[in-house]
Amino acid sequence: MAIVNNLCVFINVSFLLVFLSISASAERQKTVEFNVKPGGVVHTFTEAVKEYECSFTYASQGGTNEQWLMSVGLSDDDKLFSCSVWR
Repeated sequence: MAIVNNLCVFINVSFLLVFLSISASAERQKTVEFNVKPGGVVHTFTEAVKEYECSFTYASQGGTNEQWLMSVGLSDDDKLFSCSVWR
């Protein structure tokens, strides 16, 4: 019976560690959508992960509103930060 109890505790702890690992990685990377507004006016869109921030400044002329994407990410050791913008 002690072996079964130890196995259950091990499985529960393993599940908790996997859950915490997934939760932590979700806070380290994200992709968000933003609206690029036409009209020639300068706009800035900013997104952050922890204390790191990425800003995209643009002026769009003509056309209609477009949905663009910004992806920000931080490595597990907090040494590499990345930022990408695309449509």
